[in-house]
Amino acid sequence: MAKELNFETGVVEYTINSAATARFNPTDAMFVERMYNTFGELADKQDEFEARVAEIGEDGEAMFAYAAERDRDMRGMIDNLLGAGVADALFPGMNCYALADGLPVWINLMFAVADEVEATFTDEQKKSDPRVKAYNGKYAAMAKKYKRARK
Repeated sequence: MAKELNFETGVVEYTINSAATARFNPTDAMFVERMYNTFGELADKQDEFEARVAEIGEDGEAMFAYAAERDRDMRGMIDNLLGAGVADALFPGMNCYALADGLPVWINLMFAVADEVEATFTDEQKKSDPRVKAYNGKYAAMAKKYKRARK
């Protein structure tokens, strides 16, 4: 019978706005890099959106079609970062460019994720030093014990 070995990976399951679930390790460099890349891409899309809406002007039909197209793109990028279906669960019947608290809702989401990354990284750093010292002590004791045994 195989033994099971378990260890902490730092992956946390987050419920977002009581509507969606995402799983990630907020201190994982690969996740953080994807988050920053996604934020940059989304910000570029926001700039494009604003410029294009200004170009479209009063043509409501063209503006709504363009807004729907951009919304689909934004949802895809959010889902690539946080998991399939997250954007639809968070923004049902709403365009990701909709405003809330003075910002597009996609920015509010990304700020919430970035804040969690920063807070978790700070907490983990505080935990790291005592744990490393404890393991160094265990390693030194084991090395001393086995060094004597080999003589």
